[in-house]
Amino acid sequence: MVGPYLTHLAIDEGLIFTPLDGDQPSLLIGLVSWARTLGFEIVVAGKSSEYDFVWNPEREELVCNREAHSIPELASAWALPADSVAPTIAARAEATRMIPPISVPDLCEMANVANATGLLPDRPEFHATVLRIPEVPTVLDVAEHGGVLRGSGRVEVFNCLRTADEVSFAGGVFVVLRCEDEATWDLLRDKGHVISRSGASAMVYLPRHLLGLEAPISLLDAVLNGLPSGGGEMTQPRIDLVARATRDLPAGHRFEMTGHHRIIDGLRPETHPAGPLVGEAAAPFYLLPEARLKRAVAAGETIPFAALEEVPDSMLLRLRRRQDQRFFSEVS
Repeated sequence: MVGPYLTHLAIDEGLIFTPLDGDQPSLLIGLVSWARTLGFEIVVAGKSSEYDFVWNPEREELVCNREAHSIPELASAWALPADSVAPTIAARAEATRMIPPISVPDLCEMANVANATGLLPDRPEFHATVLRIPEVPTVLDVAEHGGVLRGSGRVEVFNCLRTADEVSFAGGVFVVLRCEDEATWDLLRDKGHVISRSGASAMVYLPRHLLGLEAPISLLDAVLNGLPSGGGEMTQPRIDLVARATRDLPAGHRFEMTGHHRIIDGLRPETHPAGPLVGEAAAPFYLLPEARLKRAVAAGETIPFAALEEVPDSMLLRLRRRQDQRFFSEVS
C-alpha cells in the first residue's frame, strides 16, 4: 500500500526502509538481485505457499495445514504427462478446490516484490498452481516452451505437492531462469539441478524462510552497510492489492477481516496496476476492514474506493494519500 512512499520518506531523512530477512519478500528480492547481477534472464520469481499439499497415496488423502481431505481423484493427476501440462494442472486445481489456492498474505508479499523489482503478475489472481518441486520450471515458463505463463518477468506463487517422505519447499523462494547455453545447463542437470523438460529454463531456489531467526542479517545490512535487505528498493508503486466481489454485496454492507489469512467474506484478493485513489479506482485491500458500502456492488466487480463510506481515518490511509500525491500527477 505505502512501501514506495516509506522508501522515499526514509531517503529524504537519510534513513533506510528495508524488508526483513526471514520473510519471503526480502529473501526473494535478494535472490532476484543475485540472478540479475549474474546476468540471468528471469522468467518468473516467486515462493511456495505457506503450507504444503501432502499426499498419502494409500489413503488417497491430502493433508494441508493439518487438515485432511479425501481426494481419490488426485491419484490420476499425480504425474505430469510429457505432452501437455494444462489438463493435469486443471485437474489438480479442481481436485483441491476445497483448499484456497492463494491467500491475501501471499498476494501482499508478491506485491511488495513487484514494487521492489519490477517483476509483475501474469494475471491478477496469479496462477497459484499445484506443483511438485521438479515440475516448477516446466510449468512456470512461457507457453512457447510448454508452460502456462503469457510472458517473462513475472511473479508467482505455487502450492508444493509432495508425499510425506519427500522434501518440503518450506515456504521458500525461487527464480526460474532462461537457459541460454545448452552445454552449461546439461552439465548442471547432471549435477542434479532442476531443469525444465524443454531444457529452456531452470529453477534455482532457497527452501527456507526462518522468520525472525534471520532478522539479524537485515540489521547487519542496514547498520553496517547502509543497505536494505536483498538489494532492492520499493521506489515506485507498480502493483496494488485490491479485492473483487465474489457475490452481490448490498448497500450498507460492512467489511470485516478475520483470521490469520486476512479473509474478508465475499471478496477475492487480486493484484492490479497501481494508481491513485481517484474516480472509480479500486480500493486497496487493507483499507476495507470496517468500511461500509455506499452503494451495491455486483459479483465480479472490483470494490471502488469511491463506493466506500466510514473508512477509518487511519495512519495507513493518510500515508497512502501522501504516496498518491508524490507519484501520480492527477492528484493535486
